[in-house]
Amino acid sequence: MVATQPKISLSLGAADTTIIHRVGMTGLYMTLKQLEKQYPSSRQRGGHISWSLTADTIELFWQGSDFVAISWLINESFQLDDTGLIHLAGLDNNAIDLTQKIQIHEGMCAVFLRLNKFYQAGKLVNTELTFEEKKVEYQYKSLTWYAHQTFAEKLCDTDTQQLRQDYVQITSWLYLGGIVRHARTQNTTKLEEKPEYALALLFVPVVCHYCLLHIPSEDLKEKKTHRYLVVIPEIKDFEDASQRRWRLQQLETKQLHVSSLGEAGLLYYSLDDIQPQGDYYQACQVWLYEKMNKDSRQRTLMSIEEIKIDKNTLITYQQIQKYFPTNYQKIQPKQIFIKVNPIRSLIADNLVKGIHWWSNFWEKLVIDDSQGYLFNQLFFNREGFIIMAENSEEDKQYLIFIKVFQQAMKGNFAKMYAKAQEGKDPPIKKKVERLRAELNYCYDELSFKEYLSDFLVRGGLNKYFNQHQEEIVLLIKKIPWQELRIWSLLAIASYKPKNKLTKMNDDSEEE
Repeated sequence: MVATQPKISLSLGAADTTIIHRVGMTGLYMTLKQLEKQYPSSRQRGGHISWSLTADTIELFWQGSDFVAISWLINESFQLDDTGLIHLAGLDNNAIDLTQKIQIHEGMCAVFLRLNKFYQAGKLVNTELTFEEKKVEYQYKSLTWYAHQTFAEKLCDTDTQQLRQDYVQITSWLYLGGIVRHARTQNTTKLEEKPEYALALLFVPVVCHYCLLHIPSEDLKEKKTHRYLVVIPEIKDFEDASQRRWRLQQLETKQLHVSSLGEAGLLYYSLDDIQPQGDYYQACQVWLYEKMNKDSRQRTLMSIEEIKIDKNTLITYQQIQKYFPTNYQKIQPKQIFIKVNPIRSLIADNLVKGIHWWSNFWEKLVIDDSQGYLFNQLFFNREGFIIMAENSEEDKQYLIFIKVFQQAMKGNFAKMYAKAQEGKDPPIKKKVERLRAELNYCYDELSFKEYLSDFLVRGGLNKYFNQHQEEIVLLIKKIPWQELRIWSLLAIASYKPKNKLTKMNDDSEEE
């Protein structure tokens, strides 16, 4: 006898759901899609469980004992492989290499299974990972059990083996951010869910994506405790969201290291195919988990950032990915360091704030960058800045300004080359720092224009200024001086001096 009425019904449009519920429903959808490939006939499944899936609804049917059907579903969904790594059936595990499996395993342990009562640790496993054809020794903590695997016991009544009719009490491992603050008030502040929603919440880890947050100045120093960023997407369509999460498995693990919450959010949607004529809008939350101090035994939720992404924002970020250098891996026999490109993350934060990709560079690269770390990163990103400006009709005007400014730099540096002793390089780096310091003294429009005029005069004959004199004068007159100060900074940072001591003049080009 085939059940005609669903035992469980879930809908994206239900008024009593949150972003976490909708993510959980999507994780269940993904899991059911994968399980039907493995078990195409309901006769192969416990309780002959079957399902009906649409873009916004899930219906589950089964026969006989609720516990038998739900246990089968949960047991198949949440497993451990032979090496003690978490195995989520909802992901396309054939497309996941060992490095990604370990990252998902460690991310889930750090964020969801934070307390040891939610898992049983196994032995430490030594393995070997391959990065850029080099072998790296790696050690991770295996599991012998985790809470997801036995949750059917919480959903079903022990005596009747049927789904509970009342609410199911849940804890933080099942609902991120949901905790009882004080044990004395837990009877009145405890978290409860309908059984069908509790089941859906079980599948949240399938959809979440984990990135590692780096503080740029800490890169390539001693090993730091991981700071995890968890991306929780807003779901509008089960199938669309599932395909997006499966696509993310194409990313290299080194790409999942960022230095801002904004880039973690944009990275989640970075493989979407944007149609120029179509509508596009997405939203997500990025949650930061980190240890309060080095003695902390578990990570704590430190902040949540809501991110909204429109078509132009994502297209610009995809250009940033294409034109700016990717993260760099420093591979050693027993350790691998990731050096992130903080400029990409800085730009990503601007994009999610809805401002120009270069808007707050002055604050970030001068005021907040006391050690000059970020400023020094500009040189390695110089080609990206030029290409981005060339591709933007709005920013093309600044390219002429950069050429004029750098031609003046060339004129100033020519004197240094002429005075340099034979066989020695002139102190270009000190001169660049001097220019940056002079620019820092510009605190209003008058002081900046006085500095700019004097600097151009000191640079001598300037072919670009002569060719575009009218455009440059109008640009200086109409553009806010703070914006020109940013592009002056970019011109200084991206200037590439000659590699050899050769005679320079106004008509010479950089090598």
